[in-house]
Amino acid sequence: MIKTNRHKKRRPVKIILFAVMFAAIVFAIILCMNDRTETNGRNVTVITPPEGTNPNGGTSEHTGNGTSAITPVATPAQEATHIPTQTPVPTLTPTPFPRDMEGLKKEIEDYILEQPGKYGLYFINLVNGDEFGINDKDEFIAASTTKLPMNLLLYKKIASGEIDPNSILTYLEEDFEPGSGVVQKSEYGTEYTVRETARLSIVYSDNCAINMIIRLLGIDNIRNYMQELGGTVYYGRRHRSCPYYLALYTRELYRFYIESPEIAGILIEDLQNTMWNDRINKYLPEGVKVSHKIGTFEGVCNDVGIIFADEPYVLAVMSDGVEYAAAADVIGEISKKIYYYLENSR
Repeated sequence: MIKTNRHKKRRPVKIILFAVMFAAIVFAIILCMNDRTETNGRNVTVITPPEGTNPNGGTSEHTGNGTSAITPVATPAQEATHIPTQTPVPTLTPTPFPRDMEGLKKEIEDYILEQPGKYGLYFINLVNGDEFGINDKDEFIAASTTKLPMNLLLYKKIASGEIDPNSILTYLEEDFEPGSGVVQKSEYGTEYTVRETARLSIVYSDNCAINMIIRLLGIDNIRNYMQELGGTVYYGRRHRSCPYYLALYTRELYRFYIESPEIAGILIEDLQNTMWNDRINKYLPEGVKVSHKIGTFEGVCNDVGIIFADEPYVLAVMSDGVEYAAAADVIGEISKKIYYYLENSR
């Protein structure tokens, strides 16, 4: 009996100890679960930073187009703004390649010696400065190729603010000259803006339009400008020049285009849209842009321009004592030889 009672006294103590231990375990589990819940809450809560700020602190860096360098939150792309341009602006960045220009010169020399009449030409690579000429300082009839440097001077004066392209030129009787162009069909007293007159003188090689421009600029100013560029126009005999001088004027046009693409680009585009494409660009690939000015007279077929190849270059070709169609083809062949020589030797 004494043994049984002792066991009965111990039973409540065991129950109390078990209850305390159970309570401690439950309390520990609850603490653990609360800690995990708080931790998980921090992992899933995302605070979106205000637009234009860095979520890591401070303001975000921006690139030139206005988008954040750190982009945790997608933002709508900016709407593209169309900026009208004339033609892609060429640069002098292409890597120049060493070439045997004497070999090319000899090939062309041999070719033109086989052709009836006389030819002269000058070539300038606008990237690396390579140049060569054949009969390049011999005197030729320039015909309408002189309209290029005259318009170059006009557009330089427009760029400097000396001439307003929207100012008016009146077609006068003294401006009349037969031949190419549309102004000659107008009544005397018809008014044209300077810009439109210039366009007609290039795109349609309008003789009356160029005479209006000469009247605006002054023949002495034109002559002095050509001499400043290194050329001489033989005005003792009307419209005489040489391939070398025409190439110098055209190289200056390219420089002007680099410096003032918005103004010079208008002239460049007019020269690309001329009505005559049967010479320098005749055999070139369709995508190659050529800004050029032709000149045609009895027994004369000329062309001078900028060829916007991978390495842009100037080519001026003049002729004398030739038949028009045959000479136009010869100029096309010369241009093709130069173009593919440069392309294939890269």
